[in-house]
Amino acid sequence: MESLGIDLKLLIAQVVNFLILFLVLRKFLYKPILDMLDGRSKKIADGLKCAEESEEKLKSTETEAKKILDKAEKEAKEIRDQAKSDAKQLHDKAITEANTKGEKVIKNAKEEALSLKESALISAKKELSSVISLAMEKVLGNDLDEKSRQTLTAKAINEL
Repeated sequence: MESLGIDLKLLIAQVVNFLILFLVLRKFLYKPILDMLDGRSKKIADGLKCAEESEEKLKSTETEAKKILDKAEKEAKEIRDQAKSDAKQLHDKAITEANTKGEKVIKNAKEEALSLKESALISAKKELSSVISLAMEKVLGNDLDEKSRQTLTAKAINEL
């Protein structure tokens, strides 16, 4: 080897130096770098897993929110429909009560009008009776007795 220009002692020293350097680098540099890279890979994998879980949770939350919103809209519609129904029933009841009260007022007014009419007729008959009696007295004089005067007065009133 010496003929090739290689010094065997130097070559062995360089190989030993290389192995020492390799072992030192492997222990103090290569292994920590690999551990750091493994840690980073694990953090990235955990981050991706967490992101996927968050995305799934977001989707399920959105789905649940949609269900809740749909349910709330359905309940609101039912409440609106019930309120409309109640309002219509109250309206119909108020109209019925108003019609009933109106008919009652009209009936009472008719009865009162009939009562006033009858009382006016009775009053008019009395007045007419006294007027007829006076007229018969003037025409016939005092010759009529009380019974005849009442009979003639009643007959005259009935003819009117």
